Amino acid sequence: MENRQDINMDVCISTSLEPGNVLLDLCIAECSKLNGNIQVEYDTLPSNDFINENTLYLSFLGDTIIPEHLINQHTYNTHPGPPHYRGWGARLRTILDNQQQHGVTLHRVVKRVDAGDILHTSWFDVDKNDTPDTIHATAEIHCLKLVSWLIKQYQQNIVPNYKVAEWSGTFMYKKEFFEQLKKYNLNRDICEKI
Repeated sequence: MENRQDINMDVCISTSLEPGNVLLDLCIAECSKLNGNIQVEYDTLPSNDFINENTLYLSFLGDTIIPEHLINQHTYNTHPGPPHYRGWGARLRTILDNQQQHGVTLHRVVKRVDAGDILHTSWFDVDKNDTPDTIHATAEIHCLKLVSWLIKQYQQNIVPNYKVAEWSGTFMYKKEFFEQLKKYNLNRDICEKI
């Protein structure tokens, strides 16, 4: 789709990816289709001067929790897990639960983490040889697909405001994820030696 010249929207991208990361560069390229200024924040919050009610604020594979005063109707998060794995560790939970598929979720940001309306999901198959790292790498690519979908909506003057799924499952906190990951890696190492 061509850039629509009548669209002019500033975009703030909050991310945990490093500058120069290919996925981040592709995300920036997608967001540039809105013809506005783009600001990238690396695990930090943007200044209040940049964010206003007309700024598209996108948490793209970011770990920073967006505070309530920066949330507007154009604030979204790409969650690298399906709606039933809220919080951290979706990739590990997929393996521990012997799931055949893993998904990623685009949702509106609200005050509570991973609780806003789910606007779009993308799914991919998982096999027995996948690891948390391979699942996460594929999930990151699918998160970029969600960004592309979102930008196309805005190019068509559509602000998504409908739910396609509901959040469910237990929320996993960061500390719990790393504890579970240690157990998983220890068990995997023991099994490989047997």
